[in-house]
Amino acid sequence: MGTAPGCAFESGGVHVLMLPGPPHEMSTMLRRCAEPYLRRLSHEVIVSRDIMTFGMGESSVEELLREKMTHMTNPTLATYAKPFEVRLRATAKAAAAEEALAMLAPVERMVKDTLGEIVYGVDISGLAEACLMLLKEKGLTLATAESCTGGMAAERLTAIPGASAVYRGGVVSYWTSVKGDVLQVPREILDSCGAVSPECARAMAEGVRKITGADIGVSVTGAAGPDPDERGVPVGIVYVGLAAPEGTYCRSLDLGRRRRDRIQGLAANHAFDVVRRYLTGLPI
Repeated sequence: MGTAPGCAFESGGVHVLMLPGPPHEMSTMLRRCAEPYLRRLSHEVIVSRDIMTFGMGESSVEELLREKMTHMTNPTLATYAKPFEVRLRATAKAAAAEEALAMLAPVERMVKDTLGEIVYGVDISGLAEACLMLLKEKGLTLATAESCTGGMAAERLTAIPGASAVYRGGVVSYWTSVKGDVLQVPREILDSCGAVSPECARAMAEGVRKITGADIGVSVTGAAGPDPDERGVPVGIVYVGLAAPEGTYCRSLDLGRRRRDRIQGLAANHAFDVVRRYLTGLPI
């Protein structure tokens, strides 16, 4: 996968594996060569499952599961803070993969029972993939209208193969005039409530649903910083709208004075979480 070589040898009962530094070359060689090499040295297999959550910080998740995690040896459970969410990795060691998976099943059930509706999937890449899977399952389509996230939600969706089956398209309505002219947000909302408001978020979601013909429209508008918006809306205030055949909803958020990229990433995740909750019948 490039010019950098790798090698493996054994000397005095010690195995030495050397892999190239460039990440793409290293990861390819790891999968194709190093992993089979290491498997031959063991009579056991290690299997892991990633339980994905959104809506609670790592310290809160760890606190709820600490007592159980502390007493686990095989299988084990550990928390990992991913950007904007928390992953729990359950790992088991056994003579065969089937046996290890059977050991992990009760751990997965325990986590879901403990954490409830913040668990959104197992062994998937993120909330965007969870939404696409649900949309395909239900035969529904989605469109996005984004302001402060600048198309981040659309980018995450279209990065997944097969997204075209359910994702109709999106509008990045950064200027207030685009919200009015393209997304058809009523002028009285923009004048009286402003672009960062629950009323605008709802209207944006309704507008993108209408102009794309999607079953569901989701919108994000907010103040990502580093300064308040032109109306003085504080940094971190975000509204997520969702328009569906049954009606229009809005989630109001105060994400605090985080870095701009953190606010944008969290806002995009909240948009997916709103869609996920709507599709699964959970409170938005």
